[in-house]
Amino acid sequence: MGWVISAIIASAIAIVIYYIIYLTFAKRFAVPIHIFHFFKGLYERYSRNKRLKERMYEYEAVSGMHKPSLFGSSLVLSILTIIIVMLLFKIVFFAVVTSDSMSPTFERGDLILMQRIHVDPRVGDIIMLENSASMLPITHRVVAVTNGGVRTKGDARAFADPWLVPKQEILGEAVQIHGRPIVLKAIGNYFILDPKEMGVGRYGSEYMFIKNVFLAIRMYGYALCIISILGYLLLTVIEGRS
Repeated sequence: MGWVISAIIASAIAIVIYYIIYLTFAKRFAVPIHIFHFFKGLYERYSRNKRLKERMYEYEAVSGMHKPSLFGSSLVLSILTIIIVMLLFKIVFFAVVTSDSMSPTFERGDLILMQRIHVDPRVGDIIMLENSASMLPITHRVVAVTNGGVRTKGDARAFADPWLVPKQEILGEAVQIHGRPIVLKAIGNYFILDPKEMGVGRYGSEYMFIKNVFLAIRMYGYALCIISILGYLLLTVIEGRS
């Protein structure tokens, strides 16, 4: 049935084309000629504009109009340097959640984005701290701020923590958007070493593989970034002089 429909459509198109040709040459029907000239004019204008744009681009390239400005180069370089410094000195970093005390806000194995740019804890903020009661850093919510420090509590806990944390001992404060922290779910499982599982973690040999990958990135990544910045700066100076 499909080939019959296709044949009918092809035949109808052929009849229309032959009929237009007949009207054009036998009856001196001018409409198809006008249509042809209309599309021909559109194509000519498109081609002319395209050639004009190509010539303008060649002129701008020769005259140096596309050379990077000192302001633009300095801005890009400054932003890149700021990012590297923030990562190198852990001004902004991802912290691994090692317990479910903050469930359901985030859970064990998640990564939470922390910052040390401006740490001014208020009630409702989430902070990371070290405490002698735990071998690992604790990330809990602030429930009270006093002159002696801040009181914290896990969202999944019934009672507040028994300690007061001095503000100068806070390791970082969570980055929150509309009251919600930035969390990467379950990725932190690769960074948790559980001594109950024979020292290799829940992912077995994958733990050591991921650990070695990140050690290599940390070792060579910063050096590569510095080399890239110097290369970018050198190319900018050379292009500016040419």
